Amino acid sequence: MLFDNKFQSKIYAPWKGQYINYANLKKLLKEGVILKNAWTETDEQNFVSALDSDLEKVYTFQRDKYNELNDILNELQASTTDPSAEFDFLGFTSKLELVLSLAQELNHFQRLNYTGFAKIVKKHDRLHPAYSVKPLLNVRLKSLPFHSEDYLPLLFKISALFQFLRDNYNLDQSVSKLSSFNDDSMIEQYKSFKFWIHPDNLMEVKATILRRLPMLVYNQKNGFDDDDDDDDEDDPFKLSKNDPTINCLYFDSESFDLYNNKLIKLPNASTLRLKWIGPLYNKPEIVLEKKVFEKQSETYDEDEKLVLKEKYLDSFVGGKFDSGKYLKKMAKKGRSEQEIEDTRKRISSLSDYIEENNFQPCLRTTYKRTAFQIPGDDNVRVVIDSDIYFIREDAFDQQRPIRDPHKWHRTDIDSRVSNPFSLLRKGEYVKFMYAEMEIKVKTRRTSKKLAWVDDLAQSHLVKEIPNFSKFVHGISSLFLEDDKLENIPFWYNELESDLKMDPQQALIDNKEKLAKLKAEEENLLKFKSKLASSFSSLSCYAPRRKSFSVSGMGLPEPAKSSVGLESITETHPGELKATSGSDLNMSSAEYEDKDVNKRSIASLKKIQATISKLLDVDSEEEEEVELPIGVSEPESYIKNAGPLRIEPKVWLANERTFYRWLHVTTLLSTLTFIIYLSTSRANFTQLATWLAYLYFALTLFSGVWGYYIFMRRREIIIERSDSHLDNVFGPLFVAFGLMAGLIINFVYGFQSAAQSVRSTNAADIGVYAVTGVTFEYLERNPWQKRVLEFVFWIVGA
Repeated sequence: MLFDNKFQSKIYAPWKGQYINYANLKKLLKEGVILKNAWTETDEQNFVSALDSDLEKVYTFQRDKYNELNDILNELQASTTDPSAEFDFLGFTSKLELVLSLAQELNHFQRLNYTGFAKIVKKHDRLHPAYSVKPLLNVRLKSLPFHSEDYLPLLFKISALFQFLRDNYNLDQSVSKLSSFNDDSMIEQYKSFKFWIHPDNLMEVKATILRRLPMLVYNQKNGFDDDDDDDDEDDPFKLSKNDPTINCLYFDSESFDLYNNKLIKLPNASTLRLKWIGPLYNKPEIVLEKKVFEKQSETYDEDEKLVLKEKYLDSFVGGKFDSGKYLKKMAKKGRSEQEIEDTRKRISSLSDYIEENNFQPCLRTTYKRTAFQIPGDDNVRVVIDSDIYFIREDAFDQQRPIRDPHKWHRTDIDSRVSNPFSLLRKGEYVKFMYAEMEIKVKTRRTSKKLAWVDDLAQSHLVKEIPNFSKFVHGISSLFLEDDKLENIPFWYNELESDLKMDPQQALIDNKEKLAKLKAEEENLLKFKSKLASSFSSLSCYAPRRKSFSVSGMGLPEPAKSSVGLESITETHPGELKATSGSDLNMSSAEYEDKDVNKRSIASLKKIQATISKLLDVDSEEEEEVELPIGVSEPESYIKNAGPLRIEPKVWLANERTFYRWLHVTTLLSTLTFIIYLSTSRANFTQLATWLAYLYFALTLFSGVWGYYIFMRRREIIIERSDSHLDNVFGPLFVAFGLMAGLIINFVYGFQSAAQSVRSTNAADIGVYAVTGVTFEYLERNPWQKRVLEFVFWIVGA
């Protein structure tokens, strides 16, 4: 289904007129017009004007609707503190449920419009590269930031009011969509924060962390057992001087179900991936992992994990794996019955999951990882991933698959070559321009503060990108124009802005941000204090603070909410020993997947989960590189250096087009000779002769044009050029030539007929000699005579 059809189907009917007019913008693009000068300055102005108008409309509506919902919540809060008024329980509950429902629709409105703007701008810049509007969109989104609205203030108020109903009126837990948000027995164990780091700042960030945490550097262990049947689970990590290259191969379907579900955080949304460390020719341990998103804890918890050797993966992914033979080998090695049974269940579950949903490997991420943690102390853990690449490995296009459909991975980039990325073509991979850092802080009921973490997170060295995911970013970058991508993450435009900031300006911006957060926190505390007389458990709803302080993540007393940061005892890095490499062996795209207790959940995080926010995306387009002085663009590209391998279907398609032109040439030549040979029997010999000449000219042109197009396409294919294979001039010339022949035949034919009629004494011979219609017939049918005279008038006779 095309995106504009999906867009129309997902519109919330009462707000239909407030959405981006995607169909109109697409019409203004003139997508179907491929003439060379079809797009003019006027067309560009019309498109930009319509785009800006829609941005204004969407932003204004979203802002007004947000304020309207906030006013309703304030009115509901006021009704709870008015002792003179009789409390309307049903009306209060109905309004509150309505506000929650509209807040969810407003969030969906936000992400759907953002996706529409991103896609239409991408389409515009592809069709009309001389008029790029992406920078304009980025500037306007900064002044009209409808996509970055924070719904937490609304959610805090909604949660507080539902808590008021539960504590005072025995509200049925099933009535409220937020009924599970006040589970005090569930406390989140970790909070995760993700950042982007500019390459120029990477060393400074690492140095800052090293002053507090030692660095764990680990790599793949060599020395596997030579026996291919050995399935012992060896520890694949050891200390090394080199950062390990981690490979994750993600699965998804042609409709990108896993991507779409993960992006909007649907309950029980899953991710499926293969993971290994280092190059495949070193025979690393390969792990198939299925993660399930826990809506309550906002984490991806490991649901199933299966370790397989590479030789089994082709059959496993293809649905032809012989599990019986595999389990017999396990039994021969003396594995326990319980272990064999657990393995059998995992094999059955994972293979059925892949087969039933038509999942296939589609995206590979590769990156180098550095981890920081005090051995034995998991209060703070920092992971930095650099040199991140996203590579297509799908076989969605059965005619031109990226990966051999019968293989579980791309064999070209896993071969023993010094630079595997040299084998990739443009559009098959994207290099992420920044490094990614994730900070995981353990939450406890304690007053200890982490000032140095706050300072780092608020510095000019990093930029926070909540909920960033490598899987989501890779899919959105490589498949952005695919209509099956229903949503685009909100970090899309962040890559267009420079992460390198002036330290002084960053300090000023940070102070303004903290002042805004403090004002919001004070407003929420005032709101809660007004309801505190009715119930006491509301204090657990502490808003996210500006700091990473552990006290701000547990259940502090309201009076302590504004306490400043305290310094923690500085820990000096000592001699290192990686005691638990597997804990740090995760892709940070799924670092939320593991090491988080399933029972961990904070009330605030649950609220965020109900109206999850779709974060931004980046385009996969690479910026044009400005060559330094003395360096010129190469005349030939490396991609053209290898032997020319062209699939037969490409040649056959070119030949098929040539045959069709030959067919048209044959038809035109037949028409030409029929007319020319019948001129002697024609009513107007001279006219028939000239028409025969016209059709003969079209015949010659058709033959020459067919040969020209055939040779031109052959050159493009051999040169591996990205030029267009189509050319509209030839078909248009033939079409207009045929139209001209018909019009000339019509006009001059009837003009000659009119002259013949007037030169004949029709009254004497009783016929319209040339037309073949008798005079008596026209007398009986005067309307036909008027039609004939009207035609004569049309042709100017």
